[in-house]
Amino acid sequence: METFEIDAICIRSVDYAENDKIITLYGTDVGKLAMIAKGAKKPKAKLKFAASPFCFGHYYYSGKGTKKTLTGCDTYDSFYNLALDPEKFYAGTVILEILDKMGMEDDYNKDLFVTALKALKELCYEELNVKEYLYSAIKEILRALGYECNAITLLDYYNYFKYTHSVNINSIKELINL
Repeated sequence: METFEIDAICIRSVDYAENDKIITLYGTDVGKLAMIAKGAKKPKAKLKFAASPFCFGHYYYSGKGTKKTLTGCDTYDSFYNLALDPEKFYAGTVILEILDKMGMEDDYNKDLFVTALKALKELCYEELNVKEYLYSAIKEILRALGYECNAITLLDYYNYFKYTHSVNINSIKELINL
């Protein structure tokens, strides 16, 4: 079977069957795509890391259509430090959630990918005011998606997504409530 390669960020991971996960990636040249990570729930799974949200890597997969299967991954960055700070973790989750809910399957947006990746790197490795930074990062992500929003607060962004696009970005509310 033919193997495909893509540089991508894992934006979502959902348990499937006894030992598998369905992962959603946002990657170069293709945009959003989903695939199965067989055995990724097992404690010693060799691709467990690749099926974790925030994993940015060079992914290998086989299959086409709805039958894609993860076969390998070389990690560029796991953004591990986000997990050490709850505020940064939720801010990173906001970015992944926007990619998942606003990104289109089979529609690559280079500006969106680069902007989201830059935001994750800065959240992970820079000392910054997380909520202020996220506010400006969302503004840039919306610009990359072709939208303009005159939000003043993170709650304004939550309401913008909810009432303008019928999309709930729940991690914004979680971050506000921290």
